[in-house]
Amino acid sequence: MRIHHVEIKNFRLLAGVELALEDQTTVIVGRNNSGKTSLSEVMRRLMADGTAAFQLEDFSSACYDGFCAALEARNNGAEDDAVRAFIPAIELRLKFQYDPAQPQLGPLSPFVIDLDPACAEALVAVRYELKDGQLGRFFEDQPTTPLTDETRIAFFRALRERIPGDFGVKIWAEDPNDTDNRRQLQPGALRGLVKTGFINAQRGLDDVTSRESDVLAKTVESLFATASSPAADAADKQVAEALKSAVQDIQTQIDTNFSGQLKSLVPALQSFGYPGLGGQELHTETILDVRKLLSNFTKVRYAGYSGITLPESYNGLGARNLIFILLQLAGFYKAFRAEATEPGVHLIFIEEPEAHLHPQMQEVFIRQLAKIAQQLVASTVDKTPWPVQFVVSTHSSHVANEAGFESIRYFLGTSVPGAPAGVRQTRIKDLRKGLKGTSEPEKKFLHQYMTLTRCDLFFADKAVLVEGLSERLLLPVIIKKLETAEPDSPKLSSQYMTVMEVGGAYAHLFFDLLQFLELQSLIVTDLDAVEKAGGKACAVHQGTYSSNACLKSWFSHDDPFTLAGLLAKSDAEKVNSRNRITYQCAETKGGPCGRTFEDAFILANPVMFGLNGKTPQELEMQARGKADDLKKSEFALKHAIAETGWTAPTYILGGVRWLAAGEAPVPDPVLALAVEAAAASADGAVDG
Repeated sequence: MRIHHVEIKNFRLLAGVELALEDQTTVIVGRNNSGKTSLSEVMRRLMADGTAAFQLEDFSSACYDGFCAALEARNNGAEDDAVRAFIPAIELRLKFQYDPAQPQLGPLSPFVIDLDPACAEALVAVRYELKDGQLGRFFEDQPTTPLTDETRIAFFRALRERIPGDFGVKIWAEDPNDTDNRRQLQPGALRGLVKTGFINAQRGLDDVTSRESDVLAKTVESLFATASSPAADAADKQVAEALKSAVQDIQTQIDTNFSGQLKSLVPALQSFGYPGLGGQELHTETILDVRKLLSNFTKVRYAGYSGITLPESYNGLGARNLIFILLQLAGFYKAFRAEATEPGVHLIFIEEPEAHLHPQMQEVFIRQLAKIAQQLVASTVDKTPWPVQFVVSTHSSHVANEAGFESIRYFLGTSVPGAPAGVRQTRIKDLRKGLKGTSEPEKKFLHQYMTLTRCDLFFADKAVLVEGLSERLLLPVIIKKLETAEPDSPKLSSQYMTVMEVGGAYAHLFFDLLQFLELQSLIVTDLDAVEKAGGKACAVHQGTYSSNACLKSWFSHDDPFTLAGLLAKSDAEKVNSRNRITYQCAETKGGPCGRTFEDAFILANPVMFGLNGKTPQELEMQARGKADDLKKSEFALKHAIAETGWTAPTYILGGVRWLAAGEAPVPDPVLALAVEAAAASADGAVDG
């Protein structure tokens, strides 16, 4: 049994998303503020023990108009059911896959309500909605006329106060083939079916100077608590009992010796001479509690030299982080085994495991995660299976690229169609499905390339794909020089941009991936002029064709595909949705044109390189000759560091300007309304 599909509605940026889970490990990637943390948070609230609590700000901005529509419908005399249909609800839907041939479905049984013997799915819905019978109270004393800017704030202020009390959680099983076939269930049924675990990004491991941090010791305390539970594993129980027995032996000595000595420190009440207290006597009793000993007096130490042990805070943050995660995983497995009724699925969220880990440790962690689960099972006597599914959210290109395309889910924050500017929501993109049209060799190349180059396409706002080393080394200098010369223009340096060196022969393999990621990107490539198709390389004025595979793919609809056609392209013709290609062009109309970056760089700085040709053709040949004599790495480093008084080629400047001028983020006006309502509520509380 496993969870294979998750749907979430109306929680923060997760206004309406679907997420497919892998059998073992699913990796969540995406830029900042794309909804990754919201995924674990909504799971934590709706699936953990206790009553779920949400507030107005937790509802998606995109659904706020639903509250206003519900008020309008009620004011217009609509039936209660019709009014309720407008009121937003936070909803989580889980689809389980199971083997229908199994004689016993265990905790899943209450959720299997279909009558189709061939159906191998069960659907569970958890919904935070307006409670039954609360509609009148929820809209009590609300405006009866259309909302204005002023009354809208007051309306949402009232909603903010009422939602925690008037909303509650409902859980039901739903027939996957018939949405009208439902069975409402108690929260305990879901907790018995799915056990959750969370390892948060903030783990309290930071270095301290004034006090020692005992994060690992507290984790050991939780392991003891699990071992002491009635349903714990026999071996763990034995250890817990041995610890209790050891403490009991000390307790006996305290009762006989320590308490007797301590009693002498307490004066007799008679000595105070206060009437009525003479007949009472004080006794001392010191009680040892194993849990408090572990919590307050037990510390994890590391072996040092000459018998000296070191505090846990003396170890590196990376090692402590890794040990903490491993201890947490061990604790999760022990807690799973200690359940009186074994849950069907154990869903564990791990946020940013890369914290403080160097790149190699990050890669090893994601590779070893499934093996760690297997080793925990293998270390027990009865080898109790652990039906665990991991969801790992990360900002690490090392973790993401090591995981592989099939396990990656890309979270993308986008605008909401038809909503005010700034209202955003998350879209989850599945690379398993998104690259389905890409051939296996190409997919393998992309994965291997991204792994080898530590590509961070999954986390960048914009990307530049360059032809070679020279462009990659000089691009930051070009950007800096351009921004200095044009201070009022949009600045690419203040945007999160990744640069990839892919070469003209491979850049086209990234087209589908860039489109899928909806990542604004600039592809910088070379004209690579040749005499004819399949012919020798030549100067641009001598060529009729381009050998560049990237250009052939980009302009695949050109018939015929010619060098002259490439040179005649306008800037608009070089743009395809969020992507733009740029290649060498003449610095001035009718002037010489470079074949490669080095040619173009020399032609853009004729005086610096001593060009003296009288015609464009002569200048092209001189530039080619000088470029052929260059060592590209030395050339790039020299002009990136030592000699920077040069002019960048026009084709790169045009591409950089286009990329920098992308859409700027707009504040979310609906979320601002909720914040304003919260501030108004706070001011009202102070005034009151």
